[in-house]
Amino acid sequence: MKKITTITVALIAGLTLTACGNTSSSSSSSKSTTSQKSTASSKSISSGITLANYKDIQVALPNSGTATDETKVKSMFGKPDQSTKTSITGLDKEATQYTWTNVGKTLSGATVTASFYDGKAVAKAYSNASLTPNSKLTVATVNGIKQGDTLSSVEAKLGTPNAESISGSGTLSAQIINYTSIKGKSGASVSFTFTNNKLVTTTKTSFN
Repeated sequence: MKKITTITVALIAGLTLTACGNTSSSSSSSKSTTSQKSTASSKSISSGITLANYKDIQVALPNSGTATDETKVKSMFGKPDQSTKTSITGLDKEATQYTWTNVGKTLSGATVTASFYDGKAVAKAYSNASLTPNSKLTVATVNGIKQGDTLSSVEAKLGTPNAESISGSGTLSAQIINYTSIKGKSGASVSFTFTNNKLVTTTKTSFN
């Protein structure tokens, strides 16, 4: 058993070298992929939080739907400016709310928040976005919005709101959107409140 032929030793050595080579290649490939993801993430953070990033966040109460992980949001948004505790309807304990101000052009001037409970998003919001006035946003189109309309249908008619707040899910959900810079109405604004994705209240300011 102690006698090993040269051929056998050579084969074992060859397989060992091949395995080492594959391991090195695999490791190099893995590092390259990780580096690319890290670069993409860093680029996204440096260019600021976009409206698309914000919309990627899914919120839901525990066991009531799909919610985005806290770690994913932080990887997209970067380090929060601050954190506080906040109450969310449907939760027995307070959630942790993070705030960001490093926004890009699509959310220019806005402050973005996201709230988490057990590491899952239960609420999100942005406020004071200085968006380019939308030609769709007129008194006529605002007056055309009716109770029972969905959030998506209102946004399709009026464009991106200057502020938005979404929390919870299902019958315990609440969505509020606000529009300013209404064409022909300087200083006017309108807010729409939705429950379970259906419009329940419209509040108009300085429309007279």
